[in-house]
Amino acid sequence: MGLLDRLFGGGKKDSGPTFTYKVGVSDTCRSVAKRFFGDESQWEKVYKPNEWRLKEEVQSGTDRLLPGTELTIKGAKFGLDGQPIA
Repeated sequence: MGLLDRLFGGGKKDSGPTFTYKVGVSDTCRSVAKRFFGDESQWEKVYKPNEWRLKEEVQSGTDRLLPGTELTIKGAKFGLDGQPIA
């Protein structure tokens, strides 16, 4: 890692575990972000790693995800059980 990377956080990866989450009824990127990151405004952390999958899966005209779609969640602050990750 170079000096600029150290100064500006380049190459820094999200800390925390990676989960596979199966989308439930009425889930959106925002609701999944709220569950795993504690903040729905972090929805891009859900969308970006799954973009290739979600382009086809997002229900037309809504932001709801199709139930059963498996998402990769990276760097979560909360686990599948809703408890904070230490």
